[in-house]
Amino acid sequence: MPDRQSIPVDSTAYDRAYFCHDCEGSEEFVATAGRLPSRRLLEALAALRVKPGMRVLDAGCGRGESLVWLASRQVEAWGLDYASAALQLAHSALGHASPGWEVPPRLLAANVRQLPFASQSFERVLMLDVVEHLHPWELAVALREAWRVLRPGGKLLVHTAPNLWYYHYGYPLYRLFQRMRGVDLPVDPRDRFRYHRHVHVNEQTPLMLRRALREAGFRPHVWLADIQQRWAGQGRLACVLGWLAIHVYPLRWVFCGDILGEGCKE
Repeated sequence: MPDRQSIPVDSTAYDRAYFCHDCEGSEEFVATAGRLPSRRLLEALAALRVKPGMRVLDAGCGRGESLVWLASRQVEAWGLDYASAALQLAHSALGHASPGWEVPPRLLAANVRQLPFASQSFERVLMLDVVEHLHPWELAVALREAWRVLRPGGKLLVHTAPNLWYYHYGYPLYRLFQRMRGVDLPVDPRDRFRYHRHVHVNEQTPLMLRRALREAGFRPHVWLADIQQRWAGQGRLACVLGWLAIHVYPLRWVFCGDILGEGCKE
C-alpha cells in the first residue's frame, strides 16, 4: 500500500492553466487549436511507427494533439486522461481538426492504473510525459496495465523529462555557462516551472526507466534526446558547446534532457 508521501497527485492539479500555459507544447496548442504537435510530440510519434488500421491507445492523452496526429494517419486512436481539464481541451482539439477521419478518435475519463480495455486490445500504447507524474508504485501498476492491453509484438512508447542526470550534473554546468553570459538561472532547475515541484513525483534516469520497463515484462530499449534544444540561438560558441554536449559520450548522458523508451511485448 502507498504511504502518505506517495499519495497520487490529485487530478485537479492539472487545470486549464497548466495545460495552456505551463505544460510543454502549450504555445503550439493555443496557436493551432491542437492541430500542430510540439517538437516533443513529433519526435515521440515518429518513433511509434504506426500503420493505417492499427489500434493505438494514448494513456494520459492530455490536450489531445497526439490523437489528431494519429487519426490523420488512419489509425484507430483512443485517448484517456483522469484530468477533466485535459479531456475538455482534447474534445475541443478534436472538434477543430479535420472531420474527414475514417475512424474518429475516442476519449475516455480513466486512470492509467486501471485501463478500461480487454487484454490484447492494442498494437501500440503511448505514455508521453506521464511517468514523472506517477509514484513508483503507480508506475509499476500502469506499466503492467500497458503490457496487459498490448497484443503480442505490440509496443509501448514512453517519453519522460527531465533526465535526472541532467538536473544533477549537466544543469549546474549549463547554469554556470549562462551566468558567464550574464543570465541568472535558479540553483534548482525546478524553480523555473510553476507546477513541477507539485506534480513531478518520480523523475527518471535512463537506467530507472529501463529497469521499470523490464520489471513490467517488456523488452526495453531506452535512449536520450535533446528535444528542447536549449543551446539554440545563444551564439556560435554556445551552439558548438551544445552540439558537443548532446552528441559526444559521456557528455550526452548528462546534457540530454529527454528520455524516450520503447517496451516490446514478446
